[in-house]
Amino acid sequence: MTDKVEVKKAPEKKAPVAKAAAKKPVAKKAPARKPRVKKVVPEKTVFQKLESSPIAVPFKVANKTFMASLGLFSYAQKEFDKRIAEIDKTFEKYAKEGEKVFGKWEGKVEDIRGDVEEKVEDARDKVRDTFKKAA
Repeated sequence: MTDKVEVKKAPEKKAPVAKAAAKKPVAKKAPARKPRVKKVVPEKTVFQKLESSPIAVPFKVANKTFMASLGLFSYAQKEFDKRIAEIDKTFEKYAKEGEKVFGKWEGKVEDIRGDVEEKVEDARDKVRDTFKKAA
């Protein structure tokens, strides 16, 4: 078995370097380090401690029931609003038709009223004439 022997090479000769003027030493900047923060683990609340216990089951069921009832209420509210809008449109339609009919009848009633007033005046005149003749 052969062992490898390290062979050292002779150092290379460098060319003489001219000395430069004396330089001031430059301070190296150290990389910014984040301060170490101790991780604080928050304590569990009573609810979190009881969350996996059998005591929490009724609360979870109640919560799910409550959320479902809110969803149902929201749906019912939307449907109710749709129905109210439909009823409002129908009411406006019938109100316009009613106003037209009322306008027609109002004119007829005014005509009939004028005729009745004339007949009443004629009847009064006849009664007055009859009393004047009798007196």
